[in-house]
Amino acid sequence: MTTTRTLSQFVQTPTQVIADLNNGDVVLTRRGGESLRLSKADKVDGEAKAVSALAQMIAASLDESFADRMVEHLGETFPWIEFLPAVERRNFVKSFLRIARACASVNSFDRLGSFIESWQATATAYADPTVTPDGSDLTHLDEAELVVDPREA
Repeated sequence: MTTTRTLSQFVQTPTQVIADLNNGDVVLTRRGGESLRLSKADKVDGEAKAVSALAQMIAASLDESFADRMVEHLGETFPWIEFLPAVERRNFVKSFLRIARACASVNSFDRLGSFIESWQATATAYADPTVTPDGSDLTHLDEAELVVDPREA
């Protein structure tokens, strides 16, 4: 169970807020700022080890048929994947699992979030009705570039 407290409550009565950790995480809300989460280190470490083990197991079991099955079911989690050509869907799955495994090994998932955002942007490009279905008229960029919005040109 997660308890929500204000940052002011934490400053004024830290013992009570820390006692709340016995029931689960505590989310500290801040006026005009991003919320903070307090967790017991053992719990977070255990979760990180579990995620790492799962990522390692999934990656170890990855073969062509497994990748195909994942592609079939990923539309539920990432509906935008339907706009990607079949070969790109498979590339997404393989890369996703490889990056998830690497992220789990260092307990940092920022890179995975960026990876998902970049693939979603790619799917958005393929979704454009003026783009050929195979995307042969798309230019893939290794690094983001600022471009002029064609509606404003």
